[in-house]
Amino acid sequence: MEKSTMERYAALLIDACLGLKAGDRLRIAGEPCARPFMHVLAETAYRRGARQVRLEYPDPSLERIFVDNVREEWVEDVSALVKREADCLVEEGWSYLRLTGEERPGVLEGADSGRLQRFSRVRSLARKNLMEAQMSSRLIWCVAPLPTAAWGRQVFEDAGRDAPADPEAALLAELLPILRLDAPDPGALVLSHAREIEARCKRLDALALSALRFSGPGTELRVGLSRRSRWVGGGSRTPDGRYFLANHPSEEAFTSPDARLTEGRATCTRPVEVLGAKVEGAWFEFRGGVVVDFGAAKNRGLPRALLPDRAQCPAPRRGGPRRRARGPIFRSGLVFNDALIDENAACHIALGAAYEEAFEGSEGMDEEAKRGEGFNTSLVHTDFMIGSGQVEVTGIDGGGRERPLIHDGSFAI
Repeated sequence: MEKSTMERYAALLIDACLGLKAGDRLRIAGEPCARPFMHVLAETAYRRGARQVRLEYPDPSLERIFVDNVREEWVEDVSALVKREADCLVEEGWSYLRLTGEERPGVLEGADSGRLQRFSRVRSLARKNLMEAQMSSRLIWCVAPLPTAAWGRQVFEDAGRDAPADPEAALLAELLPILRLDAPDPGALVLSHAREIEARCKRLDALALSALRFSGPGTELRVGLSRRSRWVGGGSRTPDGRYFLANHPSEEAFTSPDARLTEGRATCTRPVEVLGAKVEGAWFEFRGGVVVDFGAAKNRGLPRALLPDRAQCPAPRRGGPRRRARGPIFRSGLVFNDALIDENAACHIALGAAYEEAFEGSEGMDEEAKRGEGFNTSLVHTDFMIGSGQVEVTGIDGGGRERPLIHDGSFAI
């Protein structure tokens, strides 16, 4: 990526997505190959008045070494430092920017999923306070993609195309319109688009829907909504009114349903990464909001990592129609193997934790009260794409009247 493009992208993320202000603390996470861009981000943040910028380099290769080699009795040994650090990040109000884009795609393929799941669970428990602060918008955060050579090579090979001489540059060329970096003022365009999504959410709220129905090849799913369910999309706000965009790019209009009222079957239309490995052709059967059966064409056992014992972590899930599929992601004709991007190509559901901002009144409830209202609490949150041009989404109001929401891959409202 040329320096000028990095600077434009950094300005977009720091100003429009994070809304960074003087005195903010910012941590930026990305794999080691993202280091040059992370330095540009840090420089941009300091020029905007950041108090501190911290760079974090999560390394899946090291995680694979750990899973393959650590002694069995230490698989679930997580230092108290992990929790203390997470608690400190919440107490000091650190904003967070995470860059997706892998240096070695598939490095966790074939790893012992049981050991990986056990380690991931105890680590999530240790960082639970931090996750909840982000899920409830008490902290500002954003996830955004950064192209890498290995990622680009994978995308084009999976599409049956010859690998470009410079796969990183070729992937960036595909991402430029998706990220709005081809616009004269990317930040203004992204914020304007967020306002359009927010207007759609208001129209969805006005319909007072009690349920959603997804119908298509291999999918016949009904998701019940709570009287507390609210449609959210575009930007989010912290309790003190700070505006931020949690995902870039985003086409999402989503809701947190009554997690006890999901019934039927959903078939995934795009692959998804679970515990670092690609799951393809996944399907889920829901009964009373609980996943009672599931399968996949590839890595069938991995979805089990998302389905812990109900007493510890209820299985009902958040779901809702997410985007009209005729945008730049859909038009690219590519599967990006990155849920951040692929989830915007079609509607999707999430297995795991719900968002408080999409469930009115949940901010003041404890976990027991939330569950009593049908709000799902969990240590996981993984998106699965179930939409395509063949999947119809219908809204049903309290009187049983039906209203098309997504038809032929596009929003109908």
